[in-house]
Amino acid sequence: MPRLEESLLAKYEGAMLGLAIGDALGFPVEFLSLKSIRSRFGSEGITDLHPFARYPAGTFTDDTQMSLALARAILKKGNAAEHEFLTEVAREFVTWSRSPENTRAPGNTCMAACSELAADCSWRAPGNNNSKGCGTAMRSAPIGLAWHGDDDRIIRLASRTSELTHGHPCATAGSVAMALLTSWALDGMEPRDMYDRLVVATAPISRTFAAKLRQVPNVLDDAPASAYEELGDAWIAEEAVACALYAFWRTPSDYRQTVIAAANMDGDSDSAACIAGAISGAYNGITAIPEAWTQAVEDSTGLLTVAHALLGFRH
Repeated sequence: MPRLEESLLAKYEGAMLGLAIGDALGFPVEFLSLKSIRSRFGSEGITDLHPFARYPAGTFTDDTQMSLALARAILKKGNAAEHEFLTEVAREFVTWSRSPENTRAPGNTCMAACSELAADCSWRAPGNNNSKGCGTAMRSAPIGLAWHGDDDRIIRLASRTSELTHGHPCATAGSVAMALLTSWALDGMEPRDMYDRLVVATAPISRTFAAKLRQVPNVLDDAPASAYEELGDAWIAEEAVACALYAFWRTPSDYRQTVIAAANMDGDSDSAACIAGAISGAYNGITAIPEAWTQAVEDSTGLLTVAHALLGFRH
């Protein structure tokens, strides 16, 4: 295998395992306040993979499950006509919603939308709920991997797949942002350049989303707890992406510190760490992720298989 392709493969592996590990890191603390996280895990908060309820350490949530569902649709129908691809995405989302493994606090918006999709014979029921939840951003990294380097197509398909479940422009912008950041991270684009380009790309979709992004540079020198007071708790798309971008930008070469910073917050810890983990993993490659984590994360072999297939999809 040529050295360049080997390097890119490591980044694809890093993106898929990176998002799943960030997700798994945040799973046990998703609904806890930062004060409660520190009380339970120590003054540094959660810094390692831990079991949660009946789930072993390394278990991921609906964030990764939906990312994998989207990846499967891409690999099956990503080269077909757009309506066929979107139909396949809808099918995969409905299958996910009905899976016995879907027991990890799935988002209400996604579940309700999947019920609509299942009832609609054309498989085109749009997100008509005006939801700006982060359920679109958390799952869209595979679009950036599959169509790496094709920003126009990434924007269009990230927007269309977002609309299957969420109706608010902020949610659409969140999906676009996750996909673009993942693609740009593969190229090693500097965080400042990512930020500048992302504001330009998302402003026409949602001025509210772009306005939240513009807060990120102002808090880069702040500790995470202070920064998140400004950026929000990540339950909605603009806050989730802003928090994840902050966590990545402050330690761009350190995957571990990036996802730890993202997971320790008053809010949607697993989604923020999932988004940050995808970006950092794509930027740094799998070798930057602690080996103990790549071995402990749920279905690591399956995640690697998907990463390889997504690389082969376009390259």
